[in-house]
Amino acid sequence: MLELRPILSALWRHKISALLIALQLGLTLAIVSNAMVVIQERLHNINRPTGVAEQDIVTANFMAIPKDYDMQHAFRLDLDMIRALPGVAAASISNHLPLSGSGSSSGFYTQPNQEVGATGANYFTADEQLIDALGMKLIAGRNFRANEIREMSPSSNWRPDIAIVTQKLADALYPEGDALGKPVYFGGADQPMEIIGIVERNLGSWPNSQVAGRGVFFPAIQERWHYYIIRAEKGQRDEVMKLVEEKLAERDNQRVITVRTLEDRKSRYYAGDNTMINVLGGVVGLLTFIVALGIVGLTVFWITQRQKQIGVRRALGATRTAISRYFLLENLMIAATGILLGVAAAQIFNQFLASEFGQPALPLSTTVVCAFILLAVSVAAALVPALRAANISPAMATRSV
Repeated sequence: MLELRPILSALWRHKISALLIALQLGLTLAIVSNAMVVIQERLHNINRPTGVAEQDIVTANFMAIPKDYDMQHAFRLDLDMIRALPGVAAASISNHLPLSGSGSSSGFYTQPNQEVGATGANYFTADEQLIDALGMKLIAGRNFRANEIREMSPSSNWRPDIAIVTQKLADALYPEGDALGKPVYFGGADQPMEIIGIVERNLGSWPNSQVAGRGVFFPAIQERWHYYIIRAEKGQRDEVMKLVEEKLAERDNQRVITVRTLEDRKSRYYAGDNTMINVLGGVVGLLTFIVALGIVGLTVFWITQRQKQIGVRRALGATRTAISRYFLLENLMIAATGILLGVAAAQIFNQFLASEFGQPALPLSTTVVCAFILLAVSVAAALVPALRAANISPAMATRSV
């Protein structure tokens, strides 16, 4: 405690430089804390359960060259061939893909002829193997049957009378938990669709959107948009992917075929989030390095300026530990001041970002963790200069006068 008085006196004499370091620490804490919130949110979104077996799924689609190409006939032949290939667990066809960033959505209701208060949902066409092909879990009701699947042309105005929905949509439409067997309606329509099945989860085409997780599946094969969805046996995805591409080309060479894994499509969808994570991670690392560099520079400068005083203290019996402790305590007081300023600045900065850009709230726990990390970095940065100060002998200090 006897060291506090000379430390405070020294800090007062160098108040501008000490204040600048404290402000730098405070600003760094405010930026780092809010950056970590964004990073945590993006990582949570990327790593959350999707409801599909994306690591085992291969997707394929084609563009036909002839104008009068019979799409429905090609679908049947392709699916029969794909399902017979070795390593294929299930194969289906749908108008859109989950995790792809491209899809269709609409508003759904529990009463006919409604047009206000819709529950938005992503919808897919499906055949009887889609649930199995995507690796989804049917938790209530039943799957589509083969005789319920309709072939739809671009001009078709057919509307389904049955549907399978995700649990999240079922809960949104019927919060009481009794959605199975209940009707669901397109906006403004009076034709009901009976919910015959509920799957546990599917994030849909836009995992970052407001409709993420709310999905509807209709028993149809649509000509206008089509994607083959092939789930391979565990560990055989890459072999199946090569085989599917080869066999589709062999069966019919009058089309341009595109084959990709669902993981690749997911990676493309989250490319912006991954870029933001990398950029913010780099900013956090750079700011932390700059703060550490500033503390090292300031401590070294003060030690150089005080060599005579250090030598005198050593001559009067001060131990090396006491000298090191003095500079570490001095740095700790600056860091603590800066961190207290940073905690307040972080909350103010977060409120601005939340109101202007919709950033999630900054938990106090995140700020505290970042504060302790910066405090540890500050102490570590001052440690080497402090140990250097402890090695200054009284003779060297005298010659330096």
